[in-house]
Amino acid sequence: MEMEGMQCHGCGSTNVVFNPKRRILICNQCGKEEYYSRATLNANGKVVFSRRNAIRFFSEGKLEDARHYAMEVMNISMDNAPAMYILAYYDEFTARKPDSMRRFFTQIKDVALEYDEVTDIRGLLLSSAYNLADYEEDVIQLVAMNMQAEADAADLCGFIDTLCPYLIGKRTSANFLTKSLLEMYQELASHCGIPKTCFALLKAIDTNPDSPYVDNSFYLKAKARYFYEHYIADVGTVIAAINDVALKGKFLGAYQKKCEKYRADAGIV
Repeated sequence: MEMEGMQCHGCGSTNVVFNPKRRILICNQCGKEEYYSRATLNANGKVVFSRRNAIRFFSEGKLEDARHYAMEVMNISMDNAPAMYILAYYDEFTARKPDSMRRFFTQIKDVALEYDEVTDIRGLLLSSAYNLADYEEDVIQLVAMNMQAEADAADLCGFIDTLCPYLIGKRTSANFLTKSLLEMYQELASHCGIPKTCFALLKAIDTNPDSPYVDNSFYLKAKARYFYEHYIADVGTVIAAINDVALKGKFLGAYQKKCEKYRADAGIV
């Protein structure tokens, strides 16, 4: 494909073509081949312009327009994370192509994202959170993997504490808290606290559809015990992992009171 605004660094000719798969610019004038890094391609003027438009239209719910500009980004930068996400989201939820989102999360795992990409992808994920209940673990893994530095801890906490409480509040059962998601919550709690997520987990003891408090079903003894042993006990491990001593103390106090009340209501000795 012809590359707008790019030229050969050998002879200066603009008569060049670009192979996006190999990231090679080929000069038709002198034959010189130049390799372009991800960072260089993502800084290309056309990529920046198209990426901004794609993100803006996505956030406005104009998915056809978002897809158009994401395709323009991908014509140059094939592994640009925001563009990949927009296309996968469109394919999954508009074009109804199953597993498009799963493929995105699999493909992006091996890509070391740039700072701007991580910022953009966080915004895209939050603006489409209502469709991400089935992908919470994938989202956490993607964002946390690219925000491992101590300097990123506050921003990571802010992202998790915006997304996860929302998803927890929408859950239709307690089965969402799988072993792998529980381990992620524990790691995040030990790394950056995630107080709003911990609060949402505590609140769900009363509000999750599997809780006996929702339908006053404590008379179903086996069900009440199961919820205690497989949800409430697990929540305690997340709170115990909180890195801030003072914050942990407050949450443990609230958690222990809830446990005592639940055991009394359920007749658990």
